[in-house]
Amino acid sequence: MAKKKDNRIGRYRILDELGRGAMGVVYRAEDPSLDRVVALKTISLGDAEERKSYEKRFMLEAKAAGKLTHPNIVTIFDYGEEEDIAYMAMELLEGQDLRSRIREGDIPPLEAVEIALQVADGLGFAHEFGVVHRDVKPGNIMLLERGAVKIMDFGIARMRHADTSRTSTGMVLGTPRYMSPEQISGQPVDQRSDIFSLGTVLYEMLTQTTLFAGQDVNQIAHSVANTEPAPPSRAHPELPQMLDFIVARALKKDPSVRYQDAYEMAADLRDVLAEMRGRAPSRDRGDDGERTQTLKMAAGVDKLPVAPAANAIARETRLPFSRVFGSEAALERVEARAKRERFTLPPRRVGLLRRILQDRLPRRLAAAAAIALAVGGWIAAG
Repeated sequence: MAKKKDNRIGRYRILDELGRGAMGVVYRAEDPSLDRVVALKTISLGDAEERKSYEKRFMLEAKAAGKLTHPNIVTIFDYGEEEDIAYMAMELLEGQDLRSRIREGDIPPLEAVEIALQVADGLGFAHEFGVVHRDVKPGNIMLLERGAVKIMDFGIARMRHADTSRTSTGMVLGTPRYMSPEQISGQPVDQRSDIFSLGTVLYEMLTQTTLFAGQDVNQIAHSVANTEPAPPSRAHPELPQMLDFIVARALKKDPSVRYQDAYEMAADLRDVLAEMRGRAPSRDRGDDGERTQTLKMAAGVDKLPVAPAANAIARETRLPFSRVFGSEAALERVEARAKRERFTLPPRRVGLLRRILQDRLPRRLAAAAAIALAVGGWIAAG
């Protein structure tokens, strides 16, 4: 597709070309209204017969992704048409797609699970809005800096109350080797089809092998319908059994026994990710997995090792304040002592002398009695 002569499409100024495919071209473009750089996806609408089909699919992608705002889904900014070109402005992603990352070599299992987890979170959000992607594959998963993951290309997504499993010519839409059995056979699909596709991607990341292969669509369809994948731990025994379970359940041929929603799969991926992080070698291990030796310091060195910072202590090793202080036990001891003193000990007796000294009336009576006794003694003596 040729760029317009003034290097503009709509209000967007074309900067350079990012990629080219069968449907159209993706440009790096500048939006002068908001002073930002975007990715501008374009397709040529062609003749009148093709125009209606292309417009429908392109508009469907814009509507499907445009209603979704999620950290793991590419953001759509704008959609429009100009002459024989339809365009869509979207977030410009700097990174590489998962397909390129797989081609570079082995992906560490921990990284593979982290990628699958973010994709599952994004799919779960899309499914909540009734959007089924239907083309989850490595080429549509973008890996950004600092480990962020974005799902791209909702071009054949199915929105709620819409059924576009096939084109008007009967061709099934999608990428066959990542399709679910129901999708590749042309049956209606729902969110569980995306889960099967994600399971296929996860299997490929873990084993570096394409799960469903074939020389043509028919062979691939037969493989999807009949091949039972071996557990990933067979190729990598260090993988936890929980990961085998996740892959096996996501790849169930029967959708009713598959994960029923992506959030359910994401929850299991979080659990296995925590388990794998707990197994990860500590920082005092070398690259070959063997523990490094601790060497004695040379004689005469009087520097002591620096104690770790308080925030370096793992949170799990700190006791809650209530357990350190023992407030509950202390309260029990206080209450027990109070009860014992108030209700079980007999009252102390008060002596006559104490009552005379403390109470006014007994003190007066005692004084009067003493005077009378003295007067009586004086009379008797006289």
